[in-house]
Amino acid sequence: MNRLSLRLVSLALFALLCATLTYWIITLMQHPAAPSPAAIAQVEPSAADAAQLFGSQPTHTTQIQLVGVLAISAREAAAIVSYAGEPPHAIALGQLVGGGSTLSEVRSRSIIIDHNGTKTEVTMPANAPGPTIWVH
Repeated sequence: MNRLSLRLVSLALFALLCATLTYWIITLMQHPAAPSPAAIAQVEPSAADAAQLFGSQPTHTTQIQLVGVLAISAREAAAIVSYAGEPPHAIALGQLVGGGSTLSEVRSRSIIIDHNGTKTEVTMPANAPGPTIWVH
């Protein structure tokens, strides 16, 4: 190859390099387009739905509502629960809550339910915006 053809090939390759760099700089500097309205989720997924994506089995603890906690010590505790819309009643540690679940642990604002070896925490709803009575 003579010198002129070598310079023309070098110029063509340099122009190709500049074009490639320009393309990628423009592509990477663009702001992403906003998602279409059809792509935006209309309903917020629940934590239970998200847990099922990672292998969690659906539980029936959504039927258990914690109304109150009665605790003298860590070993002498009970919870006031309502199962499946029934009237609330007190349940001691180790007793059946409903649906084959047992009360495993009582905490200050929640309880731990054991259902066939799977432990689930049921929390107490937030306090009502009214007067609260504390008895010691």
